[in-house]
Amino acid sequence: MTNSPTFVTTSEAAAALGKSVKTITRWAASGKLTPVKRLPGRRGAMLFAAADIEAILAREPWDAA
Repeated sequence: MTNSPTFVTTSEAAAALGKSVKTITRWAASGKLTPVKRLPGRRGAMLFAAADIEAILAREPWDAA
């Protein structure tokens, strides 16, 4: 078994952090949260590292739902 990174979608990140999808999108645009991958297509869905989401929860636990 490999130790490949775990990715979460924008909506999964929003749910974990207790924020809206729009807020997560704004955070990505401003650099507060960096997507590790953008999927192809017109909308280019963003994927985030689960470790990055966990790090935000550790720093800012009051943000969690």
